[in-house]
Amino acid sequence: MRDKKLSVLPILAVLAAAAIGASSGLYIKGLAFSSFAMSSLRMTVPFLLAMPSAARHGFLLGKPGMRRKLFIASALNAFRLFLYVLAYKLTTIGNAVVLLYLWPVFALLIDSVRFRRPLSLAKLGVLGLATAGVAVMNLHRGFSLSAQDLAGSAAMIFSAFVFAGTNIMFKQAVSVMSEVDTVYFHNAVGGLVFLPFLLSEISSAPLSHLGIGVVYGAVVGLVGFGLFFVGMKRLPMFQYSALSYSEVPIGLLFGVLFASEVLVWNQAAGVALIIAGSFLAQRLRADS
Repeated sequence: MRDKKLSVLPILAVLAAAAIGASSGLYIKGLAFSSFAMSSLRMTVPFLLAMPSAARHGFLLGKPGMRRKLFIASALNAFRLFLYVLAYKLTTIGNAVVLLYLWPVFALLIDSVRFRRPLSLAKLGVLGLATAGVAVMNLHRGFSLSAQDLAGSAAMIFSAFVFAGTNIMFKQAVSVMSEVDTVYFHNAVGGLVFLPFLLSEISSAPLSHLGIGVVYGAVVGLVGFGLFFVGMKRLPMFQYSALSYSEVPIGLLFGVLFASEVLVWNQAAGVALIIAGSFLAQRLRADS
């Protein structure tokens, strides 16, 4: 019975992390900070909170033998996170959270390049399915996206591509480090690079917004990703990714309930196509 409970805990951890991650758009849209300052709140706070653990284990400058790889992953994640925040600033919560989950499709393509595997008809079909989903999501707009929506969508698609690569890198890191130490490196470069932008905006922002921003960094950056790493460490990548898709319906629900967003039929159909493509992409990766 105890072993059964332990096997369920990583699943619950990923589901809880997905729900926490889905709240990101509400914080980003609701606070009076630029994308740079919001990136700092999201990364500097968990970086500082996780630092004592990294110091205790002697990992402040990285785990010996992995330092270069860890800081490359951290730098890529900083760039990815800025694009992620920018996307939420520019487009709707629903649109952003769905496009984020193109990352498993990109991971499949990255694997094909890394291991020099040709793109099979099945992989091309998955890519076509996800692409069709993006197109169907925008049918109601007549494909005439505003410049802001277009920029936001492009930022999240690029963020999803980088996320696919960093997921692979942090999966390797969390296998040999604790989850908290992995959170430290997940945010190390961004926590330092974006901090000056936050400091320059603190005096002009409402104090309450700063407090909520700190909560955002602690809850999403430390607790949320800490729970994601709990699942990532103990579950096969396919199962972890499949469970994390729950972030999409939760994010869409948050957008409807708290941001007055409307979900029309073609958006729902597009979401279904993207999720199907992402799920099949992970199945192909698991079978290869």
